[in-house]
Amino acid sequence: MNEPLDPEAVANAALERVLASQWQGEPALVLRSPPGAGKTGVAQRVALQSATLLDQRCMVVTQTNEQAFDLTRRLAANARSMPIHLFAKRDLNLPDDVRQLSNLVVVNDVANLPRQPSITIGNAAKWSWIQTTEACFDVQIVDEAFQLPDYRFQLISNLAPRHVLIGDPGQIDPFVNCEIERWRCDPSGPQVSCPAALVRRHPSVLQLNLPISRRLNADTVSLVQPAFYPDMSFQAMSRNRSIRFEAAGIMPFDAALDAVTTGASIVMVELPPQTTGEADGELAQELVASIERLLRRRAWMSDDGQVSEVTPDKIGVVCAHVSQVNAVRERLGAHLGGVFVETANRFQGIERPFMFVHHPLSGRADATAFHLDAGRLCVMLSRHRIGCWIFGRQGISEQLMRFTPAGDRALGIDDDAEYRGWRAHLTLMAALGRTNRVFPAVNGLTPSSPSQLAG
Repeated sequence: MNEPLDPEAVANAALERVLASQWQGEPALVLRSPPGAGKTGVAQRVALQSATLLDQRCMVVTQTNEQAFDLTRRLAANARSMPIHLFAKRDLNLPDDVRQLSNLVVVNDVANLPRQPSITIGNAAKWSWIQTTEACFDVQIVDEAFQLPDYRFQLISNLAPRHVLIGDPGQIDPFVNCEIERWRCDPSGPQVSCPAALVRRHPSVLQLNLPISRRLNADTVSLVQPAFYPDMSFQAMSRNRSIRFEAAGIMPFDAALDAVTTGASIVMVELPPQTTGEADGELAQELVASIERLLRRRAWMSDDGQVSEVTPDKIGVVCAHVSQVNAVRERLGAHLGGVFVETANRFQGIERPFMFVHHPLSGRADATAFHLDAGRLCVMLSRHRIGCWIFGRQGISEQLMRFTPAGDRALGIDDDAEYRGWRAHLTLMAALGRTNRVFPAVNGLTPSSPSQLAG
């Protein structure tokens, strides 16, 4: 029997293939990554190799200023002997730690862009202001490329003759601020992510996958991969993560919390069926009560050998709507101020050891394309390193069967996003039920007295 391959060795081999493609002068590379595979770190390695070993002018495209700042910090720390250029508007308010970087060079004008081998970072919007028919750089790296719609990529693709597009195909599709009905039948229309459109136009383009997730554990991968990445296999880097409680659990109050201590990294807590619409105060209260119970039982976590107490800043809450975010925030006391609560869109690129999720279909009388979106649910269920609790109303599986997509697909389009999302939701719910990970809520009756805490 063959010995299982070491995940670290597999990850390193994949990185070497990516770096080798640049030595070979590949005109374009599409690199697909599962959640938490270190794709920004790969972008950093490619950029450093380009500037320091291949003597190239390298431009790095991010989707937001925050991503540009993060990449600037990383590159400045790992390449202290070379200047890192940040292409930004003149009045941009830089974070203090970025402004104080000793090797940072802020560039406001095209005329001041470096002409020697170098790395220049900027967001896609800033790069699109450059009006030229000649390449300003030798290679262009696009980080989080699946969040960049193709029409925006077309505005900047001419700035370099070679391209490296790195991103997670399972995340939320790009937002397009225009009417796209006229392009519904165009498989490379402006609403399509730039990697998908590039592959459609040039099928022979080099495509590689990162095969290891450094964030997700093996149990989470076994649920997330079949539901959201059926055509891209990957495995977990670490199996050495756990949580334990100093205070013993009380049944049935702590059944869902204790399930994570036995290795079930994703579980679901179901409230009684009810149509609530977006805002569900009872669900928000149940979710917050579970967070308080997690902390009250004095939880300790082990993350790749590092043992620490679970504190509010190690917990995140993700919802589909701002109203749901506000409902949770209103119920968090001052002692839980460190809990990070946001929508799925804003949670992209962020991780926490523990996550609490408001299921997007919970309490609804319908199943719209927005709430079925596979990327949104994938983001929600892939932010945690150790444990994730999903909160929702009973009947979601039956709701999915009632609203099976009719297959209203545009002519010439092979991919049906609504059906893909419906399938992902159904696959996940079936897996949770099949593995006994669904627990009834206790309607906010979380024990809190000293005698109950003692178990």
